[in-house]
Amino acid sequence: MKLHKVSSRVHANWDGETGGNVGVIELSDSAVAVDAQYPGSARKFRAAIPKVISQPLSHLLLTHIHGDHVFGNMVFNDLEIVGHRRLWEKMEQGLKKEWSPNSLEKMLETYRTDAPERWWLFEGLEIVVPTITFTDSWEMDGVQFTNHGGHSDCSSTVYVPEDRTLFAGDLLFVGMFPWAGDPTANPDHWIDAFQDMLKMDIETIIPGHGPLCDLDEVERQLSWMKEVRWVMQGLIQDGETEDVIASYNYRVLYPTDHPEWQKKSYARWYNVWKP
Repeated sequence: MKLHKVSSRVHANWDGETGGNVGVIELSDSAVAVDAQYPGSARKFRAAIPKVISQPLSHLLLTHIHGDHVFGNMVFNDLEIVGHRRLWEKMEQGLKKEWSPNSLEKMLETYRTDAPERWWLFEGLEIVVPTITFTDSWEMDGVQFTNHGGHSDCSSTVYVPEDRTLFAGDLLFVGMFPWAGDPTANPDHWIDAFQDMLKMDIETIIPGHGPLCDLDEVERQLSWMKEVRWVMQGLIQDGETEDVIASYNYRVLYPTDHPEWQKKSYARWYNVWKP
């Protein structure tokens, strides 16, 4: 994995080959990593960090709960791991349910048999939860970690004001349809998050997936999401069913290779907006 220079203190990888985008921020006497991908790719991520910065790692910041951002936590378990309170709660709940020893073993066996070419990413997976949590925001050496919700209720952004750089997590998918099927996804909060971003002094955004972008991309996605809300709420008022609304031909933001994911995302938004 190669980390590319984004700004004076920020390096990141956004090739998308092994999960969500990741990065590292150099502080005055330490450094923080942002997101962890999967165990296999997290090892490559961590090995790449000393090649671009000189400060020792002290913290790992998690933008949200999804596996392509947190399964690699185990590679950073010697650091303080920071996440929103709901992220911690959901990971603790997961350890009793879908990530219990038996369930995790079955999940890993599925990965091993169904996608052997990607098994190296998951091999040896252990679930590691945050050691530090916050509710609204958390700050370290000027770096601002803020919860917005939207993509999930624990979705948070990492802002580096001095560099005018933002890690948006999965609030931004660039070049692909934005996954919104999480049971806590809330499009109204997502719209609010975009509006908050537009008030910030930002030059470069590292999205959760896709290439670097700027506030023009936020404007574009905000306009699209507001349009979908207006159209969908009209369909709801007309009494259309969930299946019709989830399958409706809304204006295309980006083409999707997974129409079932898109339908599930629209179904989630329907369940937020229905009376």
